[in-house]
Amino acid sequence: MAFQRLPESVQTLYAELLDQVIQAEAEAAALSAPQGSFVSKTIKGKTYWYLQRMEEGRKKQQYLGRESPSLLAWIEGAREARERLAADAGQRARLCSMLIAGGAVAESATAVRVLSLIAQAGVFRMGGVLVGTQAFSAYGNMLGVRFEQGALRTQDIDIAQDRSIGIALSVETAPLNVERSLTGSDLGFSPVPAFDSRKPSTSFKIRGRDLRVDFLTPLLGPDSEEPVFLPALGVAAHPLRFLDYLIESPAQAVIVGLDGILVNVPDPARFAFHKLLISQRRPVSEQTKAAKDLRQAGALIEVLLADRPGDLPIAWEALRHSPAAVKAIRGAIGRLPEELRGQLAGHLEGAAPA
Repeated sequence: MAFQRLPESVQTLYAELLDQVIQAEAEAAALSAPQGSFVSKTIKGKTYWYLQRMEEGRKKQQYLGRESPSLLAWIEGAREARERLAADAGQRARLCSMLIAGGAVAESATAVRVLSLIAQAGVFRMGGVLVGTQAFSAYGNMLGVRFEQGALRTQDIDIAQDRSIGIALSVETAPLNVERSLTGSDLGFSPVPAFDSRKPSTSFKIRGRDLRVDFLTPLLGPDSEEPVFLPALGVAAHPLRFLDYLIESPAQAVIVGLDGILVNVPDPARFAFHKLLISQRRPVSEQTKAAKDLRQAGALIEVLLADRPGDLPIAWEALRHSPAAVKAIRGAIGRLPEELRGQLAGHLEGAAPA
C-alpha cells in the first residue's frame, strides 16, 4: 500500500478547517476590510484621514477624506471587522497546529509562505490552479491519507490558469500583477531568464534556494513554446498540451500552515490520468521524473479505487475526444503494478475511451 490512513479525528479537523477558510475568504471579500493602518494629518486646523500600508517596500498612503462623524464611524467599523477576522484567523491557526500534531501532511515553512503570498495576491481567486507535486501533496489531507515520501520530492510550485476563465473572472475587478507581487516581496524572488532574452519569464526563483514558481497555461492549436500572457494575473505562462483536461474541473483544498491557505487543485482522478500521460511524454533524460509521475498516479489511483471509485470512470470519459492521450495513458497503465492494473481495468470497462 502506497499510503497510510489519517486518523478520523484528523480528517474531521481538516473538513472543519476547509469550511472555515472558505467562509473567511468570502467574508473578507464581502467586508473588504482595508489592510494597513489609519493615520491622520492636521492641515491648517483641519484633520484628514489616510490609509497607510507598505507596498513593494515603500510606504503608501491612500487619502480617505476630511474628518467627519460619518468617516470616523466607517473607520471604527473597519477596525472592528479587521479584529473579528484576526480572531477567526487565530482559530484557524490553532486548527492547523492540531492537524499537524495529529499527523496531517505539512509543507515546508518556505513553501507555505510562498503559497500564502500567491493566495494573498489573488491568484486562486482568479482561477489559478495548483498543479504538480504540491497539488499531489495537498491530496493527502484532502483524501485523509499520508502518501509515501518517495512520491513527494520537490519544492517547485506550479500554477496553471485557463486564460479565458481568468479574463471572465476579472471583468468586475482590477487585473492582478503577480510578477510584481513576487519580485516585490521580502522572499527574494527574481525572474528566471528565458532562453530568448526578448521573451518574458514564466518562472520565478528565490535567490539562494531551490524553490521556484512556474506559471502554466493550456496549449491550444499548433505546438508552440511561445509564452502566453495571462492578463488577469499580469504574468506570462508556459503553454502545455493537455493541461486543459487537467484543470477543467478543479476542487478546493486547504494547505495546512499559518491560518490555512485556500487553493484550487485539479480533480484527483484527472490528476492521476494526467500524470500517467506525462510519464509517457517525458524524454529519456527525464526518466527519474517519469518514475515519480507513475508513483504519484499509482498512489492516487489506489486511494480512489478504495474510497471514490466512481471518480475514475468520469475522468476517463472526459478523455473521449483525445485518442492520442488515451493511447499514451493506456501505455502507462501497463507499467503500474499488476494488481492495481487489474483493479483499474475493472472500473474502466464500459467507459467511453477505447
